[in-house]
Amino acid sequence: MYLDFYGFDEPPFSITPDPRFVFLSEKHEESLAHLVYGITRGGGAGFVQLTGEVGTGKTTISRLLLEQIPEKTNIALILNPTISPVELLEYICKELKVPLRGIKGKLNSMVDKLNEYLLKSWSDGENTVVMIDEAQNLPRDTLEQLRLLTNLETDKQKLLQIVLIGQPELRSTMRRNDLRQLAQRVTARYHLMPLSANETLSYLKHRIKVAGGNPQIVSATTAKKAFQLTKGIPRLINVLMDRALLAAYSDDVQTISNKHLSIAATEVLPDNIEPHQSINNSVSPKVIWVLLAMTAFAAAIIYQVTKIDKQMNGNTNPAIVQPKVIQYSAKTHFVPAQANVSWLTYFKSWDIQINKNWHKPQCPNSTDTGMACIRRQGNFNQIKKLDRPVMLQLEDSSLVLLSKIENGKMGVLNKSAQVELIKQSWLEKQWLGTYFIIWPMPAELLQEYNPAQMQQWSLEMANTIADKTIDIDGLKTWITNFQQANGLLADGIIGSETQMALSLNAYNGPTLK
Repeated sequence: MYLDFYGFDEPPFSITPDPRFVFLSEKHEESLAHLVYGITRGGGAGFVQLTGEVGTGKTTISRLLLEQIPEKTNIALILNPTISPVELLEYICKELKVPLRGIKGKLNSMVDKLNEYLLKSWSDGENTVVMIDEAQNLPRDTLEQLRLLTNLETDKQKLLQIVLIGQPELRSTMRRNDLRQLAQRVTARYHLMPLSANETLSYLKHRIKVAGGNPQIVSATTAKKAFQLTKGIPRLINVLMDRALLAAYSDDVQTISNKHLSIAATEVLPDNIEPHQSINNSVSPKVIWVLLAMTAFAAAIIYQVTKIDKQMNGNTNPAIVQPKVIQYSAKTHFVPAQANVSWLTYFKSWDIQINKNWHKPQCPNSTDTGMACIRRQGNFNQIKKLDRPVMLQLEDSSLVLLSKIENGKMGVLNKSAQVELIKQSWLEKQWLGTYFIIWPMPAELLQEYNPAQMQQWSLEMANTIADKTIDIDGLKTWITNFQQANGLLADGIIGSETQMALSLNAYNGPTLK
C-alpha cells in the first residue's frame, strides 16, 4: 500500500529471511565467526552451540553459516527436534542419503550404517555436519544419543560435527548434571544478544536502502524509540516499523515520527507501551519543573557519590561479571549494590542476561527472564543447606545479593559491584528472614501451568537426581520421599517449593562455596 508513496521496490521490513536484507551487527559477525571456527578449525570435534532470544537472528546466522562452510561438507539439517533417538538417526540418515533398507527403526544397526558412511566420507576428504534448530526442545535421551554419535571417530579425528541452535533455555539444559559430559564437548558457544540503540539505527537505514527507499525516512530519535519499544530484537523491529510506515502513510508524511511508532506499538506491541501517551499532554508544566529540579538535585548527589567512589576505589564503572572479592573493613560501613545491579548480577551467575532494568524487592516476571523465582522466609542455616546464591531483602526493603560464603563470612555485592566479605552478625541485624531464589524451568511451564507437562518435567528431574530409573507409576512415591529428605511438606504435590528443589538438585549452577 505504501510502497509507491515511499519509493520502495519491495517491503523493507518483511519478517521472512531474505539474504539481501541481512544486516550483520558486530554481535552477529562475532557469533558467525565463533561458529565457523568451531566447525572448521575448532574441531571436527563435537558440538558447536548458538543461543539467543526469539527474533534475534539465529536463523539468519545459521543460513550464513551454511554458506560459509567449506566445500566437501555434507549437511544434515533438522528443524523439528522433538524426536526420539531412533527418529534422530532416521532423520540424519535421510538428510545424508544413507540407505536404511531393512534396518530402519533399529538403532544399533543405523548407527553402524552411519559410521560406515562417515568413514567413507572422511577417507574422501569430506566433513559431515548435523545442524539442529530449536535445539532447546531436544528430549534428554535424544541429546544423549547425539553425544554418543560424537564417539564415532578415527584415531586422529571425530567424524561428526554437531551444531545446536536454540533459545536461552538450551543453555540451562546444558547445565544439567546428567548432561555434563555433553556440555564438556561443546568446542564453541555463543549467545546472540539484541541490537544496541546505535545498531538499530544502522539496521533500519540498511533495510530501507536495500528496499530502494530513502534512509532519511527514519531519524536517530525514531531509531532510539524503536529500540526502546522492541529492546533491539530484529523481528520485533520489523513488525513495528512495517506498521509505523503505514501510520506515516496515513498522515501523508515522508518521515516516521515517535507518534507513528506509538500508534504502531499499540497494535503490534500491546504489552510494551501505553497507547498515545506523551509527556506533553499528560504532565503539566508545573510538574515538569518539579521533575527537572528533582533530577538536578539527584544528579548533584550522584556526582558527589561518584567522586567519593573514584577517590576510594579508582573505578566509577565497575564490572558486573565475575565480581572481585574484597575483605570487609570494620572502619567502613557496608553499602549494598543498587537493586538493579544485584538482579543483573544474580541472573548473570546463571548465565542469563535480562533486558529489563529490574529494581523492585519482588520476583521479576519469569517470562522476561526464563527463570522461575520464589519469595521465601528462612534463616542462614537453610540458605547454607541450599548452597545457592540468594537475594536477601533487608529490614529497610533494600536488596543484598548473597553469592558466597567463605571462612565463616558472607560474600555480598557492594555498591562498587564487588563481592565483599562481611560478618554474618552484621547481616543478621539487618535481615528479617525474607529472601528470593531463582532456578531454571522450561519456558512452557513458566508461561502456563500444564499438569501433564509438569509431570513429565518432574519425571526427567527425578531420573537426573536418582541413582536408579524412576517410572511414571513410581513418581509420586519418589517425590514424597524427595520432599521429606529436603525438608518440604511431603504431600507428593509438585508445587513451587518442590519445583525449586528438583531444579536446584538437577542442574549445575552457581553455589555459595
